[in-house]
Amino acid sequence: FGRSTRALEGFSLNIRESEVIGLAGPNGAGKSTLISLLLGYLEPTEGSIRIAGMKPRAFVERHGIGYLSELIAMPPRWTLDEALQRYAILAGVPANQTRLRTARVVELLGLGEQLGKRVKQLSKGNLQRLGLAQSLLREDRVIILDEPTHGLDPVWTQRFRDVVDELRRPHRAIFIASHNLDELQRLADRVAIIDRGKLQRVV
Repeated sequence: FGRSTRALEGFSLNIRESEVIGLAGPNGAGKSTLISLLLGYLEPTEGSIRIAGMKPRAFVERHGIGYLSELIAMPPRWTLDEALQRYAILAGVPANQTRLRTARVVELLGLGEQLGKRVKQLSKGNLQRLGLAQSLLREDRVIILDEPTHGLDPVWTQRFRDVVDELRRPHRAIFIASHNLDELQRLADRVAIIDRGKLQRVV
């Protein structure tokens, strides 16, 4: 429409290895744009983004990133087990490790009783846990989770904290975006608060 909008401006943040960092902000604050930049979907018009010294797209192509999108869309006729097997192949999990990796995430996210169900039969909470499971199939150095507790019931929202603790590694950075500041403060080592594309503070 002949107008341009700065989705992010003057945003500077360093994420350390071994850190769980949260990003909190209202809808339209710039969270999704920042995630797209981190994944290499977008290039910044100014400034730079580096992951372990590499541009995001180069890092993703070489090492991969575990990613849960805010909206989960999977073929409805796949069973949960089929979905994980296929996502493991797409993620480049070696064939001789596929069963082991899928079994590990199924146990971590309590999906054992859902394995034979089709995606279209899953409740919103179970679909969300399936999305989480596919993002954790590899031992990635960087994990990005966009609204990971969306749709989870109170029990699994609380258990998700244990999942995050289980995912911590000495050389792994975990980035969690959410509009829920209170929940992020329970999960993360630090929380960056963003509003109108600007970093307001880090708590």
